[in-house]
Amino acid sequence: MIPGAVMSSRMHSIAPPSRSRGVVLAVVLVVLVVMMLGGISLLRSIDTSTILSGNLAFRRDSVNHSTVGLNAALAAMQRADFKNQIIAECVPTAASCGSAAAKWLAMNYWPRLLEADSNGVPVIIKNTTTFDAKFGIQPSAADGTLEGGNKIRFLIERMCSDYGPSDETKCSVSDNYELGGSYRQDKPGSISLPLYRVTIRSDGPRNTLTYTQAIITTRIK
Repeated sequence: MIPGAVMSSRMHSIAPPSRSRGVVLAVVLVVLVVMMLGGISLLRSIDTSTILSGNLAFRRDSVNHSTVGLNAALAAMQRADFKNQIIAECVPTAASCGSAAAKWLAMNYWPRLLEADSNGVPVIIKNTTTFDAKFGIQPSAADGTLEGGNKIRFLIERMCSDYGPSDETKCSVSDNYELGGSYRQDKPGSISLPLYRVTIRSDGPRNTLTYTQAIITTRIK
């Protein structure tokens, strides 16, 4: 047998490698595309998580600042006009109560419940322009209600359905207390204290907005 013929036969039996290399290249490109897309998805996921974490932090800070609004409301309730029973029990339509409404507004107070939404939030405090134009106490750096990009507003409402003296027929009241005492008394001469609803609106950075409400009462000294 001629050696050259054998070698020629072997050379003709080897398949050309170009097709297999093309398949491998295509697979590698597909894998690279998948990895690239996966990397982009991971980056977007991390970015979204960062944004959500940041928003939650701002919202938590906004909620924490609501205590500043509550302190400001309690300070307003210590004013002489707030403790004045004549002013508190005035009816706006009475001739003797002409200036009472102005004094209420100056303390961010109203002696009856105002219109509220389905969540119990007074409608007027949801519009800051209208609220600031009507009520006297606005966010201020002096009492901490304007600080660190946060604006805190509060509204005090006596939990009554009408004006006038507070009693069980038209108001939500606390337990009865003896005049000058701090413990519940059921004996004659004890009085019932009205409950007040304090609504606090906290506006923070990144358009964060929270509403907080507290039900409180006062003690007669």
